[in-house]
Amino acid sequence: MITARCDRKSLLSVLLLFVVRAAFPQSFMGDSIISLPKRPGVYRLIGHVKIEHNGNRIFSDFADYDQKTGSCQAYDNLRIYTSDNVYITGEVLDYNGATGSYVVDRNVVLKDGDMTMETPSLLYEGRQNRAYYKNGGHMVSGQTELNSLRGYYDGRTEMFNCFDSVVIINPDYTIWTDSLYYSKNGLTRFKGHTDIETSDYFMYGGRGWFNQNENKVSLQDDAYVKTKTTQTLFGDSIYYDLERKNGRVFRNVYILDTLRNCYIKGDYAENDELAGYALVTQSPRGLMVEAGDTLFVAGDTMVMTYDTARHIRQLFVYHDVKFFREDIQGRCDSLAYNHADTLMQLFREPMVWLQGYQIDGDTIKVWFSDNKPQKVLIQENSFVTTPVSEQQHYYNQVKGKRIWGYFNDSSQFRLAEVVGMAQSVYYVLGDAPGELLGVNKTESQSLKMYFKDNAVEGITVVEPSHTALYPVDKLTRRERTLRGFHWKPELWPHSKYEVYPSW
Repeated sequence: MITARCDRKSLLSVLLLFVVRAAFPQSFMGDSIISLPKRPGVYRLIGHVKIEHNGNRIFSDFADYDQKTGSCQAYDNLRIYTSDNVYITGEVLDYNGATGSYVVDRNVVLKDGDMTMETPSLLYEGRQNRAYYKNGGHMVSGQTELNSLRGYYDGRTEMFNCFDSVVIINPDYTIWTDSLYYSKNGLTRFKGHTDIETSDYFMYGGRGWFNQNENKVSLQDDAYVKTKTTQTLFGDSIYYDLERKNGRVFRNVYILDTLRNCYIKGDYAENDELAGYALVTQSPRGLMVEAGDTLFVAGDTMVMTYDTARHIRQLFVYHDVKFFREDIQGRCDSLAYNHADTLMQLFREPMVWLQGYQIDGDTIKVWFSDNKPQKVLIQENSFVTTPVSEQQHYYNQVKGKRIWGYFNDSSQFRLAEVVGMAQSVYYVLGDAPGELLGVNKTESQSLKMYFKDNAVEGITVVEPSHTALYPVDKLTRRERTLRGFHWKPELWPHSKYEVYPSW
């Protein structure tokens, strides 16, 4: 047994040092060194303990050191300097010299460069330069704080791998997630339910990544990006540049504007907030709710523009457009809807059905007031048709260069004003149900046709070139039909599901 003790006098004059060196690089010292008889090769070190083993240095107030293996148990005022320049403090240490691993307990602090970790208990594997924790950890790296119940830090890659109730806090963002892989170079990968908040956005994804240096994010699995105003983007996958405020959305796209009660669906979208537009393709369809009524619209491509406050300004729909609302339905090649003046414009072979009237022309404009049709303008090759008896091929018809139509509060036609090359065919009804008095045909410079309960009540002809009332049986079907007539009930969308099969 080797025993070394210091009395008070000798301790005042000289510090007793005892150094033992083995075949591998090691040394140990303390104010008092005691050989333990029942544990050969193990020494108890008391006071100013210092142990060096394979480039690792351990300081404490008390330690049991195994000279053969280089292992030790150390207590109180614990400080560890590893060969990888990692600094660890705590109260209790179990060091395995064979594997170079440390188990440190009680108020543990690990520092690696500018990274600091605090945890109740830590396993540090020196050969891999990895620090594991399972009872909660708090890490600080630069301006970023990271908290989780368990995980590990890889000093070689400077990567944090965190699990369970993970929270990462930075002045520019906060992330809550189940599992997170955070690199000090700014790239964060996450898996599980993940919420991200920045100064401008709330975001969610089931997995993805966030690059804080480039300010870009990729989200998958029921993902969304929500502005802190009114707009939200949903999709299976979202890639977004938070600096340039633009991105792309893939599959099951859903763009929601809560202020306008409007959303657009599709399978691909591009959104550019600075340019103020969102483009949706691959089976796009949109829905706008105003004053309890809903407009359903579908086409090949949709473009939604909005102002700096991200409030929708206009909706454009291109190619094979169909739309449905309870009081108005239609189809065309292109459609534009302006929220500011509630104007809907239809281009290229448009057709609109209003209260049973079919309206078509080169271009159609419909104005709304209090969410009801107020007036309509049909430009060039204008035509208005309504059936009297489809079986007998009886149709009221009005055509001209331009037609203005006006509606009452029940969204029914009350006046049609035809300007330029006006022609009309309408059936004059008697008092008895189904009684026909004749067919009126007119040609004039312009005319006004008055309606009541969707029936012609009267007509005013301006500068007529021809006007006559004929018995119905005196006119052939061709004579009762104006040139350009085409009644197309098969094209009429009677429900939102005829616009698009699913909403």
